[in-house]
Amino acid sequence: MFGENYVQEIVDKAPKLPKDIEWHFIGKLQSNKCKTLVKGVPNLHVVETVDTVKLANKLNNACESVSRDKPLRVFVQVNTSGEESKSGCTPKDCVGVVKHVTSSCKNLRFVGLMTIGRYGDTTSDCFKVLCACRDDVLKHVDLPEDTQKNFEMSMGMSGDFPLAIECGSTNIRVGSSIFGART
Repeated sequence: MFGENYVQEIVDKAPKLPKDIEWHFIGKLQSNKCKTLVKGVPNLHVVETVDTVKLANKLNNACESVSRDKPLRVFVQVNTSGEESKSGCTPKDCVGVVKHVTSSCKNLRFVGLMTIGRYGDTTSDCFKVLCACRDDVLKHVDLPEDTQKNFEMSMGMSGDFPLAIECGSTNIRVGSSIFGART
């Protein structure tokens, strides 16, 4: 699988690469870019950054407008550090966003949670917050058995992925370790 942070970059790259690549969109998604993303990347596998009901609705509508053959997989992004510079819903709003996706967005399939830890943090604090959010979701949202059993946790990047894996991450983002830092 390949991931990309920017809508224009994924839309430009996807048609040039093999059609069997499962693309993950991992950047901040603006609601006005949902249709561009879904239409421009037919092999879009998952959007990891759904953080509001409004964005879920826009993405759901975009999927309906292009008649995808199956629901688009989504993660709900949680701002576990409380930093204003980070996207994501608050931990207390997480269950509400997940409930909305599962009950009102027939073109989306909730598969898990995503967070970006505090830059340079050497503790597992942010990852533990996401684990607590997962526990709340499993307790308060009626999820299909398959989703409960295969609940995905996208946490950890090049600088902190070993700690994230220890905390239960199923998806890590290590692009800068492979390709180098963005210029």
